[in-house]
Amino acid sequence: MLIEGGDVILPDRLIRQGAVLVSHGKIRAVGRAERVVVDLPEGCRRINANDWLISPSLWEVHIHGCGGVSMERMSAEALTRMGELLAARGVGAFLPTTVADEAILAGVGSALESAESARELRGRALGVHVEGPFVAPVRKGGIPGELVREPSVEYLHSLVETSRRRIRVMTFAPELPGASQLFDAISSLGILPSLGHSDARFDDLEAYEGITPLGVTHLFNGMSGISHKDPGLAQWAILNKTVFTELNCDGTHVHDAAVQLALRARPWQRMIVISDAFPPAGLEEEAARGLTVYGKPVVANGAGVYYAGSGVLVGSRRLVNDGLARLVSRFDVPLPWAVAMATLNPARHLGFLEKGALLPGYDADIAVLSRDFSECSFLSWEGRPVWTALS
Repeated sequence: MLIEGGDVILPDRLIRQGAVLVSHGKIRAVGRAERVVVDLPEGCRRINANDWLISPSLWEVHIHGCGGVSMERMSAEALTRMGELLAARGVGAFLPTTVADEAILAGVGSALESAESARELRGRALGVHVEGPFVAPVRKGGIPGELVREPSVEYLHSLVETSRRRIRVMTFAPELPGASQLFDAISSLGILPSLGHSDARFDDLEAYEGITPLGVTHLFNGMSGISHKDPGLAQWAILNKTVFTELNCDGTHVHDAAVQLALRARPWQRMIVISDAFPPAGLEEEAARGLTVYGKPVVANGAGVYYAGSGVLVGSRRLVNDGLARLVSRFDVPLPWAVAMATLNPARHLGFLEKGALLPGYDADIAVLSRDFSECSFLSWEGRPVWTALS
């Protein structure tokens, strides 16, 4: 397969009118089109990008639902629908995200297990990101209060089994009593620890300096903040050069001034753009009416999804391609860096060393995207076409 006729996005530069050659699920060659098209294999399929962007497929590593699909009512069919909607936005890999409700975890784990053989989803749904239950009550945000618990290694193991061992990332508050033992247990189970929904003071975080891999969940949201006298988790994360920080750029979760601060202070190689999308994402406001989250009615307003009763912000109506577009158009982030925040960086954080970039030898996870990132005309995952809008 040869994808040509567009600008190829590499982690450090753009190749104008480039091409990507794929063979046996891997990227074989990348470069200027006139160089790549020499000696094409017999029977090679040629795809014209029509002057769009040829990008690594995007990653959604913090998503609670979209297109009306909810983690609370998850099934193999619903997961497949979610994967199809995301593919149409250029998203290859995604990490279903939920709270530590045992019934929900069991349903998501079962759906992931059942969908493993589905051609459209094979290798794309990466596991579960669980927010909680070991979080600070004062920073729980949209997490139902009845699901918040003190750290317990025993209960952690119970959740892992309930999810059919599908937990990939777990968010916890590092200042809670017993959090250090919990961190060790999370890591020993092969789960990526992520700090968040936390009221930690700066000094509480000294023990986490230099630890890798380690993440920070939705920077600025649900955490102690920035202060010249009483700095918290957000300030620690801004100053830390090795931790991977999620950043929501939908314009509602994080003020643009805070996004600018993070972009200027942190290395772009350690930032991951996320959506924190909820079921109304991808739907018109009218279609989103009547939806519930964790049993509570929600309303969609602008980019946000809110509990109807309390007005608490619980998630976003935007998807990762929308946040990526704002990074480029609103914050003037160079295109290769912005795309890496939604591709290479999450792949690296999750331990996939041959994904997330259009480089020879890497998996052929490729998206052909419009220049404003609003449309995807073609998506492949490991060389296998999973979405096309081409005639």
